[in-house]
Amino acid sequence: MALWSSKPNELIRRDIQIVGINTSNQKYTEYVVEIRLDDIRWQVNRRYSEFNDLHEQLVKLYTIDKNSLPPKKLFNNHSDLFVQKRRQQLDTYLKNLFLYFSTKSIPESLADFLHFQLYEVHGIVRKMAQELFLNGEKLLLSKQVYRITPLQLHAITKRVKLAEPPCDGTDPVKDISHVLEFLCHVKYVQIVGSPDYYGTSTIRTQTLPFDVSFLKSVEELELDYVQTNQISGIDNLKKNARKLSIHRSLAAIKEIALSSLGEIPPLSNEWLISTWKLITTLDFSKNSLRFLDESLKLFCKAESLDLSFNLLETTVEYLQHLHFLQNLNLSNNRLQDVADFYQRVGNIRSLDLSYNEIISTEGLSRLYSLITLNLNNNKLDSVKSIESLGSLPCLENLLLKNNPLTRIVDYRIRVFAVFRDRAKDVWLDGQMPDQREIDRAMVISAMTRAKQNEAAASTMHIRNPVGLTSPTTSKRPSIQISSSPYRHMLTSKPVNCRSEKSTSIQTISSCPSKMSNLSTTIINKIEKQFDRNENDQSLAAVSSTMTELDKEKENDLPPVEFTLRSNTVSSVNSAVTVEEEKNVLSQSKPDVLMDVITDHTGNIEQDILYKSTDSFNGDLPPNIFIDQITTTLLDLTNDT
Repeated sequence: MALWSSKPNELIRRDIQIVGINTSNQKYTEYVVEIRLDDIRWQVNRRYSEFNDLHEQLVKLYTIDKNSLPPKKLFNNHSDLFVQKRRQQLDTYLKNLFLYFSTKSIPESLADFLHFQLYEVHGIVRKMAQELFLNGEKLLLSKQVYRITPLQLHAITKRVKLAEPPCDGTDPVKDISHVLEFLCHVKYVQIVGSPDYYGTSTIRTQTLPFDVSFLKSVEELELDYVQTNQISGIDNLKKNARKLSIHRSLAAIKEIALSSLGEIPPLSNEWLISTWKLITTLDFSKNSLRFLDESLKLFCKAESLDLSFNLLETTVEYLQHLHFLQNLNLSNNRLQDVADFYQRVGNIRSLDLSYNEIISTEGLSRLYSLITLNLNNNKLDSVKSIESLGSLPCLENLLLKNNPLTRIVDYRIRVFAVFRDRAKDVWLDGQMPDQREIDRAMVISAMTRAKQNEAAASTMHIRNPVGLTSPTTSKRPSIQISSSPYRHMLTSKPVNCRSEKSTSIQTISSCPSKMSNLSTTIINKIEKQFDRNENDQSLAAVSSTMTELDKEKENDLPPVEFTLRSNTVSSVNSAVTVEEEKNVLSQSKPDVLMDVITDHTGNIEQDILYKSTDSFNGDLPPNIFIDQITTTLLDLTNDT
């Protein structure tokens, strides 16, 4: 760090020279002055007029020869010969000034001329003192974040250690005590360095050591582009710090958590470590962390932890020691496996895993407090890979954008189906589900559960033809309704349903030659009571969805069928009474009724159905009209 001392030291090199000429501006010529103090160099561009102003100020205050500066020239002052000659004269003039003040404090006018306020210890501190004397109190009251560089902190650290009075010169405004008092009371500090050279100098602020023990009241501290191993006095921050942010500075958390200790001592010496008891917010994003070390548990009260934009690849460790953790950001890492994640962050409420390489959410199935989950830009390729999320009772916000599964037809509906009865409470990709999505998701969910119930009960289709049912038993088969691709199946490939010796009847495709026109007639009557355009769109979408479901094996959805089952089936699939069934159907929507109608008409004679339905009054309210149709169909089915 550049330091001008009034006590000459042979080991410290001082030098000044004009190393170049800048003629980019045709109106005037600039001379490039290079200053060197020890191992630090920087450059300043100055015009001759600025040299002249400096000389006039120095002549008034010091015994400097008035004619030591080369005189002005009004004409022909841009010729190459003249410019080179003046360069040599000005170079000699500056060298004489350096020699003259080698045993004195450098005057403020000369320090400003050479940009000491940017690169030299005394100049930097004087400038800070003047600014904080004027605006320090206002900054403290406004609670704004005070931004300071490692260079400034390094200059303060070196200036305090010098055996010199706190005030340079006679101006009390530039007393270092103004700086120290402000730093003692400031609460919000941002220390920002840079990997590049500072200004025109050879200083890299990122590598400079500095002390933060002056920051006695800081509550929020941010470090960016600094070397944490160059910071001293970190333990003083533990008393008041509540938020700690470190970016582009860490390779391991212990660098900041343990400060001077380096390693966690054995259990017998744990009293040597003081924890960060007040910190609730940790932001270690944009670093080079490849793993989490044991020192993380020193932040025992942390509620929010940001580890985004790091190099984490394996399952994160030691998070189980953060018992108060509620918000965790692990986005933009290289995570692939989240197995047993719930064992480390069981009480988490918000989790960001976006921009990773995750292929399954199985390890998230027991995060029962989770409210928001961001899985954008991962490698989730099927609905099955997120099925475990359906067990999260508090999940309200789910983000899955830019995953392969989003390219599946009706992907939103399939995701909502995972949540079953909670589908209406979940926002997907920032949008709440509409009623159409909820209805269709419930159908898919019901189909999935029906198949699971069948597997659990280990029951097979009962091979008992409908026509052989004894009329004396008054036990008619119950109707189980699952989804169907509706309209387009009215023209499916004909099948002789009478020859099928099974209670399981494939709906719509059964005897279409007899029922096609009849079913269409009844469906049109129902649609008359509802919004025809909206219904058509809904049915077309459902038809497209169900067709696509058959093509995609990875989702393994149950087959689309309507099944007539005997009342002898187990209690899981027991039949409802006729009155209960009529009540359910009368409350159903037209698209669901179409399944029921086409299911029943396969066993009803054409002339009987026409006679029973042709006299219906289409002007009745929808609920009464539907009740008439469903009652007639149920009665006709029983007769059949």
